[in-house]
Amino acid sequence: MNDRPFSLRPPPAPSRGPQSIADFIRRISAEPGGFRAVNSAELRAQVSARQHGTDGDRDVEMASAPSEAGSDVAEAKDVAAARAELLRAIHQTHQTSLLALDFVSLLLSKENPAQAVATFSPGLRDIVGIGTLGASMLEAPTTLAHSRVPDNKLVAIGKRLMDLNRAADTALAASKRLQREIGFETKYWSEVLAVSEDGWRTFRIPYEPQTMGVKFGFSNAAPEFKAQSIAPMRRAADGSVRLEHGRMGGGTKRLRVSILENGVAVGRSSLPRPVPLDAPLQDRVKESRDTIFARELWHEINREARMLSTRGVSLEDSAVTYPLDNTKTVSVQLVTLGEEEATVSGEHPGAQDALANWLCTTLSLLLSNAHRANEQRRSESSVNKRSTPPSSILAPLITYYEYDRTVQKCAQHLAAFTTVLHGAGVGNPTVTMKESRFTPLLGAPASTSLAALLVKPPLVQFDLTITPIARVQILLKPTPHSLSGATFSVSFTPPAQPAPQNPLVALSPLAAEENTRLEALFTYLHATVPCALAASYYKFVAKQTEKSAAAPAPDGAPSPPLPKWTIHWNNNGIIDYDTGEYGVYFDFGPNQGTGTLELKVTGVFMEEGKKVRREWAWPGADGAIGSVVKHVLSNGPPDWDEV
Repeated sequence: MNDRPFSLRPPPAPSRGPQSIADFIRRISAEPGGFRAVNSAELRAQVSARQHGTDGDRDVEMASAPSEAGSDVAEAKDVAAARAELLRAIHQTHQTSLLALDFVSLLLSKENPAQAVATFSPGLRDIVGIGTLGASMLEAPTTLAHSRVPDNKLVAIGKRLMDLNRAADTALAASKRLQREIGFETKYWSEVLAVSEDGWRTFRIPYEPQTMGVKFGFSNAAPEFKAQSIAPMRRAADGSVRLEHGRMGGGTKRLRVSILENGVAVGRSSLPRPVPLDAPLQDRVKESRDTIFARELWHEINREARMLSTRGVSLEDSAVTYPLDNTKTVSVQLVTLGEEEATVSGEHPGAQDALANWLCTTLSLLLSNAHRANEQRRSESSVNKRSTPPSSILAPLITYYEYDRTVQKCAQHLAAFTTVLHGAGVGNPTVTMKESRFTPLLGAPASTSLAALLVKPPLVQFDLTITPIARVQILLKPTPHSLSGATFSVSFTPPAQPAPQNPLVALSPLAAEENTRLEALFTYLHATVPCALAASYYKFVAKQTEKSAAAPAPDGAPSPPLPKWTIHWNNNGIIDYDTGEYGVYFDFGPNQGTGTLELKVTGVFMEEGKKVRREWAWPGADGAIGSVVKHVLSNGPPDWDEV
């Protein structure tokens, strides 16, 4: 509001020095001799003369030159006056600042008393109370301002009308060609601006400063693909942007993963439809980014596949294949969107499409992790930056698959293991599986965490309980370097309840080193079951023998000697101590005809006065194994009285 000026700034003090270069030159020219009379020696002499103003020589000089003495006295008066004026200005400024501070503090005390009290002067606080003055009146327009509002609006409207008329005259005077070029340029730069706002990097091409370019690739990609990740954005005839891909031509590419079973596709990864030519520029740039990513991924997979040929990876018919089992195979191809084969494959869903899509996404994440590994490798000065090893993309997947297949095979075998024992009535055999928890790296992206999980899967532990006191612990570990699945180690665990020591420690041999052959683990477990059963039933026989020996004989007759049983030297059965012929033998393993697991018990005992040999096998045999063992051992060698 111009009618009520309000300013806290003090008026500026007049300056005694020159205000401009012209003023400075004018003052020098006014002196005797002008610029030629100004030199350092004369200035030093004048300064020295002023410092020694009481010398006799100065008196003589003053007497001989009364005009110069008069000028010095006038100059000293001017300096004193300037000093006094400066002190007055400083004092006035100080007082004005204090008054302004008190005034502002008083205004603020109306709205924020706690903050304003800190800057109040004691005198103002005693004279005027807090919050007695407000600045709300400054916000209300005055009567004069109200009267000027219609005039100001008319002036603004008139100004706008004049500007519009002038702009209309300028536009009408422009040529038709200029109008058309403006439209084309507007359309071109609007698309370029939309791409830049979408996050893509746009710049002027070095060898064509008049042409804009866009970078859609990755900074950590291979050198041959980094050069292909830049496309000039040229203006088409209609003003739209035309991307020129150069060496990256040949259509839109995508990676397709297929699951083949006996040569027939049962699952394929989904493929997007190609972007039309009239699609927005952002979509076309994104499609180019996806294409260069798919081409680099296919290139790295081919490089790695040649190194993994000994692990079953093969290159055939423009595809990289890996056999999952005897009938199922994974095939990876680089296809062009819009072709008939790629279009047909996306129209028929299969049972394994989810697995194929998961594999395709995992391959892309592993390439992103390889980009981060390249960046870290280049940051290390000791690494040879010229040699670029193949990216690790297929190896982590193969490692994880082999390890997972080993874990599943072990879990299925142990489940069948306990099923056979449970069907035979061997106590309460159980198996539990524990998997260590995977902890992702703090702050790491998803691709890095996924690569860490694939390269080093979590450990798996199986706790197998054959009998209440015979327990085995199996630990499976991944083998990322050999791609052979897993290594296992076996250890004995103490019984769940306070009981004697695990009998397998003394009866079953245990390999201390780790092994990579799962068949060796199964063979060891099959040999452990007879040892556990022999120890369990020998303990039962020993207790029964102690009870019989403690019982008194009827009619005072002497007690007959009791049979003496011992564990077979192979730890797989219980035989009589004297002859070594009678007893019971255990065997556990796959049936030679069917291949299924079975528990076999062979008994040699007396039946109706004859020595007989009989076999029982589970599943299939009637009754429980405990009753069979008791029956065999209760009919031991003949003529116990004579032994």
